[in-house]
Order: sequence, then C-alpha cells, then structure tokens
Amino acid sequence: MFKPPRFSRSAALALVITVTLIAGVLFVPGSLTGWAAAPTTFIWGKSGDADTLDNTVSSNGETSEVTTQIFNLLVRAKPGETDIEPDLATSWSVSPDGLVWTFKLRQGVTFHDGTPWNAEAAKFNFDRWADPKNPYHAVKGFDYEYWNDFMADAFKEAKVADPYTLQLVLKKPNAPLVYNLSIIAFEFNSPASIKQYGGQGIGQHPVGTGPYKFVDWVRDDHVTLVANPSFFRKGLPKTQRVIERVIKDNAARFLALKANEIQAMEAPNPDDVKVAMRDPNLKVGYRPPFNTGWVRFNMNNLLFKDIRIRKAVAMAINRKAIVDGLYGGYGEVADQHMPPTMWGRANVAPIPYDPAESKKLLAEAMYPNGFSFDFWYIPVSRPYFPNGKDIGTAIASDLGKVGIRARLQTEDWATYLKDRKTNKFPMFMIGWIGDNGDPDDWLGFFFPKFDATNAYLSYNNPSVFDKINAAKVATSKAARAELYAEAEALVMGDYRDVPIGHARVPLLMRKNVQGLVGQPDANEYMETVWQQ
Repeated sequence: MFKPPRFSRSAALALVITVTLIAGVLFVPGSLTGWAAAPTTFIWGKSGDADTLDNTVSSNGETSEVTTQIFNLLVRAKPGETDIEPDLATSWSVSPDGLVWTFKLRQGVTFHDGTPWNAEAAKFNFDRWADPKNPYHAVKGFDYEYWNDFMADAFKEAKVADPYTLQLVLKKPNAPLVYNLSIIAFEFNSPASIKQYGGQGIGQHPVGTGPYKFVDWVRDDHVTLVANPSFFRKGLPKTQRVIERVIKDNAARFLALKANEIQAMEAPNPDDVKVAMRDPNLKVGYRPPFNTGWVRFNMNNLLFKDIRIRKAVAMAINRKAIVDGLYGGYGEVADQHMPPTMWGRANVAPIPYDPAESKKLLAEAMYPNGFSFDFWYIPVSRPYFPNGKDIGTAIASDLGKVGIRARLQTEDWATYLKDRKTNKFPMFMIGWIGDNGDPDDWLGFFFPKFDATNAYLSYNNPSVFDKINAAKVATSKAARAELYAEAEALVMGDYRDVPIGHARVPLLMRKNVQGLVGQPDANEYMETVWQQ
C-alpha cells in the first residue's frame, strides 16, 4: 500500500506517460521518480470505446467506465453495492412536501483546473442540463437521455442557498431522486472548462474533481488518466496512472492480460475464465448479477405491431439453451427486465420455448411460411450479452427453425446506440446494467413515453406510463413496488421485449492486482486499485 506524493497539475502532466504504439502493442514504463516502488501504471482492458467523455449526454457504458474515474457526483454508490454514500454532498434532506431537496456540499474541493467546487458550480451544471436555451446545452449528435428520463418532468430550478448549500426545487415529488443522482450521467464538470470548450468541446476535454485527471484519448485505442494529488478522499488514488485500453476482441484482450500488457479486463470469453482459474499468474473477481439482456421489437414497424408475431418470435427462442451454452455458467434465464436482486419485480410466468406454438401463431398472422427481416446484434461484449455475435447467431438459428429468416446485421457500438433511437432496426439486441437500486432506473428509463420515430421508444401503452409516473411520486416503498410490478406485468403481457438473461460478470486480473472491487453498475472505482 502506498500514498502518492502531492504535486502540481503542471508537474503531473510533465510526468505523464508517453504512449508508444509498436506493432499494435501498448508499452509503458514501469516506474517514475518520486513514487513508491509499486507499479505506477494500471492498464484496464475494455471491450469498446466511449462515444464522448461528457457523460451527461451519453448512455454508453464504455463512456461511464472512463468518466467514473474523472468526475464526482453529489452522491455515489458504495463500493461493491447499490446503496448510496456521500460524494460531493456530505448530507441531504427533503422537505415534507417532497418539493425541495437540500444538499450540504463538501468544502475545500477544487476541479482539476483549479476552479472551486461550491453551490454556484453545482448550479451551473444543473442549469446546463435543464435549459435547452442554455448556451452550453446543445451537443450535436447527443441528447440528455438520463436527464430527460429521470429529472426533466419534475425539476423546476437549482438554487444557491449559501456558498456550500444547494437546493433542488421540484414541480412535483420525485421519490427516486437521490438514487438517480448517483448515476454517473449527473457528473459535475468545471464551469471554467465548459466556458472554455463549450458544450460540444468538453466531451474531448473533461475536467472533474475525481481521483484521476484526463490526459489523452486516442479513439478506439486508449484513454490515459493521471492521479489527482488533491483528491478529497485521503490516501487515494493508489496508482499514479490508469490507462483504459480498448481491445474489442475478447480473446485478444485475454492474450494481452496473459502477456501483462494489461493488468485487468472485463467481458472475457467463458472458456478464458476457466483458463484464468488455472493460471497461477491470474485471478478472477466478479460483478454482481445486476444486468439484463433482451431482444427489443421496433413496434413502429408494421410487422411487429402484431402481438402474434412478437409472441411467435419469443416462443421460438430457446433462451435456456442460449444461457446454458453461451454465458459460461454465470448466467440465468431472465423472465422480466429487472434482475432478481431488485424490488418491484412482477409475478409473471416465464416465456415458454414452444416452436410448435410459434408456428401456429405465424400461421394465424398470415405468415405460415415465416418471413425475412434484418436482426441487429450488438457488436461488443456486455455483461448481459457476453458475446453479442454468438448470442445473436444462436437467436437467428432458433428463429430459422420456425421459418423466420433473420439476416444478422451490426455496426460499431457508438453508431448502434444512436441508430436504436431511429426506426432503422426492425428487431435488435440491447440490455441494461443497473445504475442504482431503484426500480425507476429500469422501468422509468425503458418506458418513459411513446415515440413514433424511435425504435427504443416504440411501445405505446399509456397504462404502463401512468403506473410508472405514479410510482415516481408515491411516498411509500410498498406502494411504489406494487405499481412497478403492475407496469412490468403489462409490458410482459404485451410481449414488448424478449428477456434473455442476467449474468454474474467475471473480471480477470493479474495476481498482484489489489483493491479492484466489482461494481454492480459495471463502473469500478479505479482509485482503490494498486499492485503488489
């Protein structure tokens, strides 16, 4: 265990590693003067690249793995848990009517550029998120998906009560608000940085208060971060530099781990987990099973407006065989959107695997010989789909057995996430890693409204929306749980999606890596990681 010495920002940048690419291999020096004898660089192997480093406008999990290291929130999830703890706020309270939340802010904190953290800085960020007319709001190619789904309908204004007291004034109660604020999308950027680079530019120039400062980002290759010596959690971070290296192929990422070109990795192939368990130089950690993968229908597409077609597709997929064969022993079949650890789940019967009934439904829908369509699979490995292509291929194979001819399609991940919000995809794979321990993070995000131009929001059931909205303002947890369960039962009864699986997610690392705690939301805190 060691504590890095304090040094100025200019000195830190002078110490920054020079990254050299030789024959596609990333090399870094092992130590630098002034630091303890332990290795000074930790390289994390990730399965895909960020689409921006401004997480306020991104729902890409590859983005949040990076920004978690750069930014802080008012509150955050405890290490390894979904329960929350103070972050940039030290305490909070809510008025009896649920309309005013008061946050006492941490004092003595500065952003990486020296800008002070205070209530004015917090308000500056809230104003940017909330007001479409704010000069820093618009970001071409992105929207404020988390803000729009979790805060926009209830938020009225942010007020500075005193230099270190922030008040959030609401138009109506928002029961899950404090849990929602633990989502990395509600990160705080330096106001000075936002003014310097503009809303469009800060995605390439992130400046937070977190344990690591941004150094560089080479698209589809790596992000380099250097320790923030003024981080408010004393003794952290424990490693001078973190490099998040993009290696999209699971097998290639594992080979890099074995060669010590990276020190830890996510999303391994199931067979490589077994190899790692036998390798004396490696070890295995886990993220809790806090995720779900599913197939989503574009219900704006005429074909999938027919519930018989959706039901036929659902019954044709042998979900148990897919989970048993392709999740490496770490998965379980999903019967609804939220994983078993969540409260507010519905009491629903699992979708049966029944090819005969599927064929019968196709005939009733006037497709006795099936049909052809484009089926889009995710191009990266995610916890809910350990290998997107293999699982997509298995689904397509099952559909083919009942006469449904699915043409497999994909594209790069950042484009995929954008195109799911258009009507490009007739049917596609997608999923969710829970952001917090409140059901609104799942159902409120998946079913906020109907949009005829958006495949992701193509489900139109006002009864579902009403129940979810009622749950957001209910004061009793029991009442909220019942409303969410009723909403989910309606969704599953409509065959809106086909849940496939949940997974406990292996993390592979070198034997000497210490302090890497698997996080339910898949955003590990690298500040606690060190190497013996």
